[in-house]
Amino acid sequence: MSQTQFVEYRQRGFWAYDVALGVFLKHLIDVAEGHRLEHDETWLADSVKWWRVVACVNDFGLGLGEEWSASQVDTFVRLAREACVRIGRRQQFPAAEIEAWSILDGKGVFPRGASEVRSGPIVELGEAIVALIEGVLPAAPSGTAWLYGTPEGRGTIAMRATGE
Repeated sequence: MSQTQFVEYRQRGFWAYDVALGVFLKHLIDVAEGHRLEHDETWLADSVKWWRVVACVNDFGLGLGEEWSASQVDTFVRLAREACVRIGRRQQFPAAEIEAWSILDGKGVFPRGASEVRSGPIVELGEAIVALIEGVLPAAPSGTAWLYGTPEGRGTIAMRATGE
């Protein structure tokens, strides 16, 4: 079972540690649900359904808004930034808490043996998602891909050249 999930937007992306991505998505879902109470947006309801799956089942990556309009992209960016602010209000999340969240059919985030998950790398992951969508995420060093959300923070992973 992989500990990473690919985050992609319009053929660009990076890898994310699944625990951090799950915690980020839980907060993004909370913010999006609050937004949906004021705005009837079908695209957002559909997105939230998928984010719930990605947060709890690491067999999938997070594909973002290939078909989103400019206003939908703007809404997503606002929601993601608010999720980062909320996450950043805490130093860490105890494993028991993230496991107890009811994100998908009563399931929470699997902490992979950690007793707690620090918020700093999760905020960094959320900011990288925003940068990816805004087109300002820097390219990873040659032969590597970015990896966000690990307990140590951003890193890289080696990528094999096509055809190897």
